[in-house]
Amino acid sequence: MILRDYHYKKNKADNWMEVFQNPHPVQIRSFKTGTVTINRWGTLNPEHPQAKNLQEEELEVPILAHWVHHEEKGDFLIDTGLDASYSQDPKGRMEGTAVDEFQQNKGENISQFVKKNHIDLKKVFLSHLHADHAAGVRELPKNIPYVIPKGEYAEYHPEIHGNFLEGLEELYEIDFLKSNRMPPLGLSADLLGDGSLWAIHTPGHTPWHVSFLVNSMEGHILLAMDAVFVNENLKLGIAPSDYTWDVEKAQETLDKIIEFLRIYPQLKVSPGHEFLK
Repeated sequence: MILRDYHYKKNKADNWMEVFQNPHPVQIRSFKTGTVTINRWGTLNPEHPQAKNLQEEELEVPILAHWVHHEEKGDFLIDTGLDASYSQDPKGRMEGTAVDEFQQNKGENISQFVKKNHIDLKKVFLSHLHADHAAGVRELPKNIPYVIPKGEYAEYHPEIHGNFLEGLEELYEIDFLKSNRMPPLGLSADLLGDGSLWAIHTPGHTPWHVSFLVNSMEGHILLAMDAVFVNENLKLGIAPSDYTWDVEKAQETLDKIIEFLRIYPQLKVSPGHEFLK
């Protein structure tokens, strides 16, 4: 695999209010490519001081992908969800006890959505390289850029996560050391050069996990990805612990997101495994 720098310019803004005062003609649509069963103990860290009365419960939650349409710059995907193999096999044709299992109805796969909506795909941005966020790469065009946070490829283990990068000759990496520092969230990259779509370094779930912010004329939306599994993380102020590289870092990131929402209450948040309300 060849790793290349994703070229972008540092935005002139030094705070989010400046960004929000200049929204853009961009729309977002989220869709389900399958489901996954997770336990409430782990979705919310049971060791957190506020989790004393937390009940163990299995939750079936959607596996999401997001279509961003920019009137001038075209169509983009943020995460891909699952490919069609999961409608026939919960492990997506992978073997081993460490392989994650997902559920998918026939026709829910990412390429079907792209086809039905006549999406002319320009780029794919991936929050991280876990299968439920990137397995759909297997059935998407390989002649477009696929963009990940710098450092994330080292976390990719095909024997566990899947062979979904097979067929790609290169990946483009976002180097956050060249990006804006935007309080209270921190390192943030203007992906399209006009302030319409941002990648934000939100470590914890993986070391270089990213969330995305869509600065639309219809409203400002934070796609938290797995920095926030479900809305209850925000409601209780408790970060996830399951599938998490660093639980303490994940809690620091969640605290920053909650502070971000306090400062900018007009912002909407889409968790990694719940639809935007």
